[in-house]
Amino acid sequence: MSDLVISAVEAIPLKIFGDTHFAISEGRANAHFAVLLILKTDDENIYGFSEIACAPPGKPEEIPGEVVSAIENYIGPALVGTKATHLNQAMQLVHKSIKGKNWTKAATNVALHDLWAKSQKQPLLTMLGGEVKSRIPVIGDVIGIMSPDAMAEVAAHQVRDGIKTLKIKVGETVAADVDRVRAVRQAVGDDVSIRVDANDHYVVAEAVSLINKIEDCMIEHVEQPVGRFDLLGMKNLRKKVNIPITTDDMVASVEDAMNVIRLDATDRIKVKVTKHGLTDARAIAKMARAAGLEVILGHVFQTGLGAVAEAHLAASCAEIRCVNEIGSLGPIGVKDDLIAESLRKEAGYMEIPKGPGLGVTLDWLTVDKYRYDFRDI
Repeated sequence: MSDLVISAVEAIPLKIFGDTHFAISEGRANAHFAVLLILKTDDENIYGFSEIACAPPGKPEEIPGEVVSAIENYIGPALVGTKATHLNQAMQLVHKSIKGKNWTKAATNVALHDLWAKSQKQPLLTMLGGEVKSRIPVIGDVIGIMSPDAMAEVAAHQVRDGIKTLKIKVGETVAADVDRVRAVRQAVGDDVSIRVDANDHYVVAEAVSLINKIEDCMIEHVEQPVGRFDLLGMKNLRKKVNIPITTDDMVASVEDAMNVIRLDATDRIKVKVTKHGLTDARAIAKMARAAGLEVILGHVFQTGLGAVAEAHLAASCAEIRCVNEIGSLGPIGVKDDLIAESLRKEAGYMEIPKGPGLGVTLDWLTVDKYRYDFRDI
């Protein structure tokens, strides 16, 4: 089985509707667009797969049509004929095949890891260096921008379900966002950790005002309070506030992480399998910890297929010590997942599937339900 060869690469565009709208500072949505990537082999029973998350609210990083085209015309042809065990060689071919398309390449990295681990009949976390955590601490579903009372109600419900770390979105006016943070803190008491995410919304002066006004709310960190390209602004902001700052959009690559660390522009760095892939996410995590920074595992809207890749990374990477943000489509009310297995989350912890590769199987009935032709939109 170790001599498996990639025989074909398939890209299936998906449109997944929920029954609830989710809002951040840059937009609102009740649908998730994705592309299912499948690496087929000369053994029809063994294939690697991953999810490419497309067009999160307000941030169309890579739209479905571009992703499918990149896979069908460039990445797929480059990979056909490559051995499943030749992971580094395969990624070199991927990078040479097309410029940009970093999210597509990140998902290809995950699918190649899945196939590699399956070829060795091992769980992915074993191939990533072994299990350092048998179960991983996780936050609840991210709470989108709503009225202060509505956000407080959702937060209180999550805490009753055993969640010990919350993440809430802000990004309107300073005054309105202060009210949101205070309402959530009052609803959940002092024993629950709260993370605040502004999604690049503020200029430095506004961000400083917000952060200082919520300092008494015992906030764990504030994520990406200023624009993703305002590296000097982030550095200057840190000098004026006491709450730790976390970068997200500012770190799109290993090189970006090096720049953030060199400028001392953050307290924490967020890695995302969705945009970094497994290889670069691990590299950024190791670099950040060596520099004395904490590492947060982040996410975007995604199905269980994307979430389980994050879980394997969290379970095998000692540098990721904080509570993990494992993504789901819960915030938009999606019930049917792409994977047949249920990812167990209980009392703020998640179990890791232990089958070969990612340890999950595709629910093809659900995949067929969500298939769509992006050429129709």
